Amino acid sequence: MNDLEFIVNEYLHCYQDLYKFEDSWWAESSTWEEALKRAWDSRLENGKMHRHQCHVADKLPEGLKTSLEANVKPDEFTDFHQLYSWIKSITTRVKGLGDTTTYDVAQRLCVWMNMPPELIYLHAGAAKGAKKLGIKGESVPLSNFPNEIQRLGATHAERFLCKYKDQIPATTMKDSACNN
Repeated sequence: MNDLEFIVNEYLHCYQDLYKFEDSWWAESSTWEEALKRAWDSRLENGKMHRHQCHVADKLPEGLKTSLEANVKPDEFTDFHQLYSWIKSITTRVKGLGDTTTYDVAQRLCVWMNMPPELIYLHAGAAKGAKKLGIKGESVPLSNFPNEIQRLGATHAERFLCKYKDQIPATTMKDSACNN
């Protein structure tokens, strides 16, 4: 077992079920408007603000207001990237909101819509983790990653890259066990 396989297995042991519980919270809303409010509010089931949005909490209501004013409906989106792009168009208009909030809000809404990402979105910690593997960009196909990471799927791969950014062994793609 190589170092990357070891830490991927550790990630799965520690976080696979934890995220299932968190995702079930984001999926509970009965309407699109409720899902938007919950996603932008960024509060977990226990009422605490998600740690990614603590420093932008005062900007989140403006993101919600802007998204509601757009009067967009969920059936207008056919995949995660379309929804992500729409959320990005909102966060770029709200000073102080950035890529992490864009991804988090889009991810929460797509859990509600049962529409997982097909690409890995590289922002903040996920970008740092991917960089250790020689991978850069805003969104990258899962197939660009080593087999160990590919087996996680896109959502877990993004979370893994963020959580384990400091443990990922620096390598080049030719050194890793990726598909060609």
